[in-house]
Amino acid sequence: MSGGAFYRRLIDAGTMFIVAALSLLLLLYVGFAEGKRTYEEIELEKVTAQAIFVQNSIERFLRDGLPLKQYPGFATLVGPIVESQKEVDAMGLYDQSGRRLAIVVDKSNPKLPELSSAITRVKQKIEIEYGDTHYQVVVPLRTRFETVGAIVMMVRTEFIAEVLRASFLPLAFLAVGLAAAAAIVMSLAARYRPRSRDFWSNIAHGMAFLSMAAAVVCTLIVLYFDGVQGKIQTSTFTFSQRLHDIVAFDLDFKDFDGLNNVFEEFRRGNSEISQAALIVDSTVEVISTDHAKAHKAWVPVPSDYEFKADLSRPDGPRSVGVAVAVPRNVMVERVARSVKNFAALFIASAFLSGLFLQLHEALGGAKSPSSESPKAGPVGDSALLILKPIFFLAVFLDSMTYSFLPKFMQDAAVASGMSTSFAAMPFTAYYLTFAASLIPAGHVADRYGPNAVIVIGVILAGASVFGLAMPIGIMEMIGLRALSGLGQGMLLIGVQNYILAVASPEKKTQGTAIIVLGFQGGMLSGMAIGSLLVSFLQPQGIYAISGAIGVATALYTLALLPSLAERKQATSGLRAALQRLATDLKRVVTDGEFLKTMFCIGIPAKAILTGVITFALPLILVQQEYRAEDVGQIVMLYGLAVVASTRFVSRLVDRTRNTEFILFWGAIMSGAGLVLAGLMGSHLLGNGLLSTAVVMVGVIMVGIAHGFINAPVVTHVGHSALATRIGATPVTTTYRFLERGGHIAGPFLVSQLFLIWGQGPHILAWIGIVTAAIGLLFIVHRFGSWSRPVQAEAAR
Repeated sequence: MSGGAFYRRLIDAGTMFIVAALSLLLLLYVGFAEGKRTYEEIELEKVTAQAIFVQNSIERFLRDGLPLKQYPGFATLVGPIVESQKEVDAMGLYDQSGRRLAIVVDKSNPKLPELSSAITRVKQKIEIEYGDTHYQVVVPLRTRFETVGAIVMMVRTEFIAEVLRASFLPLAFLAVGLAAAAAIVMSLAARYRPRSRDFWSNIAHGMAFLSMAAAVVCTLIVLYFDGVQGKIQTSTFTFSQRLHDIVAFDLDFKDFDGLNNVFEEFRRGNSEISQAALIVDSTVEVISTDHAKAHKAWVPVPSDYEFKADLSRPDGPRSVGVAVAVPRNVMVERVARSVKNFAALFIASAFLSGLFLQLHEALGGAKSPSSESPKAGPVGDSALLILKPIFFLAVFLDSMTYSFLPKFMQDAAVASGMSTSFAAMPFTAYYLTFAASLIPAGHVADRYGPNAVIVIGVILAGASVFGLAMPIGIMEMIGLRALSGLGQGMLLIGVQNYILAVASPEKKTQGTAIIVLGFQGGMLSGMAIGSLLVSFLQPQGIYAISGAIGVATALYTLALLPSLAERKQATSGLRAALQRLATDLKRVVTDGEFLKTMFCIGIPAKAILTGVITFALPLILVQQEYRAEDVGQIVMLYGLAVVASTRFVSRLVDRTRNTEFILFWGAIMSGAGLVLAGLMGSHLLGNGLLSTAVVMVGVIMVGIAHGFINAPVVTHVGHSALATRIGATPVTTTYRFLERGGHIAGPFLVSQLFLIWGQGPHILAWIGIVTAAIGLLFIVHRFGSWSRPVQAEAAR
């Protein structure tokens, strides 16, 4: 083996190691961040439940008309909580002005932060302030008529950080080991199986990613189970301490009134608990939340988790304790719900991991920019491989802002003295400039080549998002969003023209699928990652990262994307160019076949995306009392189905060249999916799991249907008779321009339907019926040609 070959293989293996390590560490970071968010929520639920228990005890005193400053037993009440829980450093009692009346501090005498300003503006609800060293849980105290003070619980943030580090640090070493193993497999494949090198690289990368995902999921399950169990155990122990004095002085529980109410209050404050009881000598005392079990032996139920706190005196004549039962399905459901929330982030990580792998393949197969135009075949395939990450990253950097951008714009409008409705202007400006840029960008790409259009589009998209990090007002934000729409429109046309130039005839639809897959993958992963990072970095941090991604993508494009040297020289001035544009537009919009495709397939699909999937469906799901995370995950099924079906359909179209029937079935399936979604909550399905399953199937069907439409419809108009006469570029560019009417009209039309017929699932069903009927109109001309052979046969 020559030294040069060994050196190249070593460099290739090192690149594979870096790519695999980035993918696995990204997945690990996403798992860590989601674990922190959920475990933090569980821990704060635990301490908040105990603070509410203290709140109820003090408020009983206040409702008797006694002043807060005379409450006698604060230290006795909260002492067991502070001493038994490592994360709680202190609990204080404060009046309405913020003056401290009492405080209990842990024996380690920790350094406490400054008191939260929320103490001087106590509200009706509990507030949690997230500080650098402590969480401050502010719990209001009310009489029958007013709020008179608050309890403040100081909880160490380092406690949660220590638990998370202990859980996730071993996974960092596992990620490095898996990345090294993937690099070794790729290196061996390059030496012994050079023709199947890419196949084995994908297998090694995929196996490493799935192994890492399994390890992260197992870690999250253990972490969440420990958190939920710890919450119940701690709450049980703290509650039992209220009964300690009764046992210590050997008193009879029957002599104390109201203990049943205390147990009921404890159970209501801990929603996971199904029952709680006082156990004396293995028998349930009269005090129990399940009165049917009083005076009976305590027998654990196999389907429940049991937690006990022993109160017996070492030398006492009887065994006393508090027992609580938690149904296993409740804990499993809580843990499964938390792990399910990680699934969306896992999918986003998978898309980004695939992007890293594409970058590795592109870097391995990239050639230095040439003045020669790539031709159909291997060189064109290599150019398409380099092109994929460009469009993905451009969509990704903009989509990272989608989860918080509406609220950010609303706050900016209010800060600028405008009404909250003015926050819609930046989004309107974005779509208007996006649509307005498509046809001019197509002509620029024809005359100067798509590379320049792509680079300028990426720069404008990244710079416009980065500009939002600056201290600007709503008017400046409108300008930046308009600039972002211009950049994204130019990028779309540049990528589309590049694909048409380099893709071989038998792979035109697969080339167009780059746009569909890049858009869906970039949007899904961008929204998921952006919504996760914003809680750590704030919106300005996300804007800065998006700008950096834009710069890196532009440099990647300039360095690796082969140039197309065949440029059309300008033969006339601006006036002649505008006349040509008007002529092309007139030819396109007066063609009956083109209009039929546009109004029966293209515009309805885009209107369903913006009007139903992203606007109406979330509103209706919330109306049907679905959780926020469930709504997001149901909507996410649409994008995943689009991605999955697009890969299959694009190859099918290129093989069969029968775009008409593919589009027809896309319209029919889209309508059927909407009808299924419209059945949610009906008398036929009810509001249970069956209704949810039907909605999920319906959304997936719509996603699959749009995979039948998004890429094939561009191929359909690009191969039409009109495209043969005036050129594929004017036809496809005009199509992209006009289909934006569906984007704009979708939310407006659906909102009008809500006003006329009410907001409900039935609207989705009627939209589905109309969509299927329009799909039949698209192919109705075929019915005559089918019937003629039948009539001829009958005439014989």
